[in-house]
Amino acid sequence: MTGRLEYLHDFRPICNGGHVTFGNNANGVIRGYGVLTTGSFSIQRVAYVEGLKHNLINVGQLCKAGHQVKFDSEYCYIMTNDRNTCLIKSKAEGTMYLLDISLIIGKPQLCFLSKAVSEVIWLWHHKLAHLNFRYINNLVIEELVCGLPT
Repeated sequence: MTGRLEYLHDFRPICNGGHVTFGNNANGVIRGYGVLTTGSFSIQRVAYVEGLKHNLINVGQLCKAGHQVKFDSEYCYIMTNDRNTCLIKSKAEGTMYLLDISLIIGKPQLCFLSKAVSEVIWLWHHKLAHLNFRYINNLVIEELVCGLPT
């Protein structure tokens, strides 16, 4: 759970989400759930708790999501279920293990390109003021532009 709404992607607000009692007996209201991600590692259904000052992680939730969590005197390791890949390694400070990760905050800027797209299509993409390829496909299907290759 987190008190920082900007950490969450795909946030879904909820009504009557209940509350969390803090160590000082104060309460924070659960306002919804989202996804916390580093790009290569994501935690689903992270609660946004209004007023929460620290981020807390539920080890049981990680295990149910198919991850292995191992603790020793120096580190906490969050690994893939087959234990072949360490996703996160966190150093212990006293009796706490601090999760030191670089979160993607806000919407990540992603661009997916296909190598199958020919140079001719790229030329049309530029000629049509960088029109989205989905719309270029619609132009082809509806035969709205003369000379546009299929």
